[in-house]
Amino acid sequence: MAAHPFALPDTVRILLVEDDPLLRTALSTALTGDWSRIVGVAESAAQAMDIAADTPFDVLLSDLDLGAGPTGAVLAHALRRERPSLGIVVLTSYSDPRLVGTKLSQLPPGTDYVMKQSIHDLDVLRSAVVRAALRGSAPNLPDQTLERQPLTDTHIETMRLIAEGLSNAEIAERRFVTEKSVEVTVSRILKQLGIEADRSRNARVEIARTYYAMAGSGASASARPT
Repeated sequence: MAAHPFALPDTVRILLVEDDPLLRTALSTALTGDWSRIVGVAESAAQAMDIAADTPFDVLLSDLDLGAGPTGAVLAHALRRERPSLGIVVLTSYSDPRLVGTKLSQLPPGTDYVMKQSIHDLDVLRSAVVRAALRGSAPNLPDQTLERQPLTDTHIETMRLIAEGLSNAEIAERRFVTEKSVEVTVSRILKQLGIEADRSRNARVEIARTYYAMAGSGASASARPT
């Protein structure tokens, strides 16, 4: 590790965790070069923890959704507890981690969040790894990576449940709140999304469509709630 607190290591050592074998291979190739190298590759959080036990590394590069078992967010927290200066980059297909049930507050401070769709431009991924490594070498730097989102965690969760076809009463039961509270949340979602009352369209369908668009879902209109 270089002596200056804001300097990169001579070679950034990366622990890669990705359950898709094709993407795992592509990332390993893309991030092996003069300035970085993959020192460990895992397909699950459990396997990553085993590798981390005796492998030094500077940056965790992990998929958010690792299939069955702990998520990338859980893994990131576990490794950050052991390595307070660890840089973290989380990969996902979703534009917002809350769409898969992970609140922004559930990601470790300073986490870089990269959408897989943007990886066709390798500079995006490399820049994220560099930022994570720099942040790891100076962990008190302010976190400016995750932008403020106009929708709260409650909004996102409610949108997801509406997209699943749940009524306000069912959402209230699921979230342990009153039905009136759900009605207020739905009204605020409509306001945030700029969806105005219109008899020609169902507001809940519009919320569901917006959710699917944000989540990058390929679900057909017929599969969506009406």
